[in-house]
Amino acid sequence: MSIFSPSEIKARILVASVGTFGAFLAPWWVPLVCMGVLAMRYPAWEVLFIGLLMDLLWLPRLGFEIPFFLIGGIVLLWICAPLRNQFLRP
Repeated sequence: MSIFSPSEIKARILVASVGTFGAFLAPWWVPLVCMGVLAMRYPAWEVLFIGLLMDLLWLPRLGFEIPFFLIGGIVLLWICAPLRNQFLRP
């Protein structure tokens, strides 16, 4: 049984979809905002997927070798986990 209501699941899918499609079509900050929202509200593996997708799409164009978005997603999930547990769960 899920601890999230159906409306929360729909919101999670919506934000993850915006972040995923934003990686292809939007500026870099749109997926970054979606990653932050997902990390703050849910224990979301989608953050890592969006970060990896952004790195695979944008790093070859920019010539960087460090996966900034994936590392940022890992750090974001690591930082937000105790905050999420403290403030959002009863």
